[in-house]
Amino acid sequence: MNKAQFIVLGILEQFEQGSGYDIKQAYDQKRINQWLDVKIGSIYHAIKQLHKGGFICEIEKIQSGNFPEKTIYKVTEEGKKRFDLFQEEAFLGLFPDFYGFKLALKFNVRRTEREIKEYANKAIEIIDEKLNAMEAHLSSLDSESSRYNYDSFFIQHEKRLFEAEKEWIQDAVKNIDLIMSKEK
Repeated sequence: MNKAQFIVLGILEQFEQGSGYDIKQAYDQKRINQWLDVKIGSIYHAIKQLHKGGFICEIEKIQSGNFPEKTIYKVTEEGKKRFDLFQEEAFLGLFPDFYGFKLALKFNVRRTEREIKEYANKAIEIIDEKLNAMEAHLSSLDSESSRYNYDSFFIQHEKRLFEAEKEWIQDAVKNIDLIMSKEK
């Protein structure tokens, strides 16, 4: 998934229209830059690519005083379909980066509470599969070997990250009313 494109589509979905500057402001206000490594230059590049691909379209250009002209964009029907695919992928995790479920929730516009709970269950299943695979790998090694000690040391860190993400997703489901009622 192209995270910058997802962010642009998500912000335009929530606000129905906006300029590159509006998207940057929303990106900062939602504090996405604090936990997801997507640079502002990537956001502007994504706008160009989405426009070129027909996923967003120009609706007007605005000139205000001595400021540069602003192009206002909105999401096309094809853009909505692309956003929905990105959101589905995000709900199931962006491992090893994590934050997928959080990103999908931040930009939720059309998903219902029931759908979000279903995605949460699927994401937790994926996490459990990854945790089980780690355990299976360790079980396949001689527990007295240096390889086991080495792999175990690093797998413990990965397990903690996955467990924390799983716990956060469970908390999100418990607080779904709060999340769904929050003004976007």
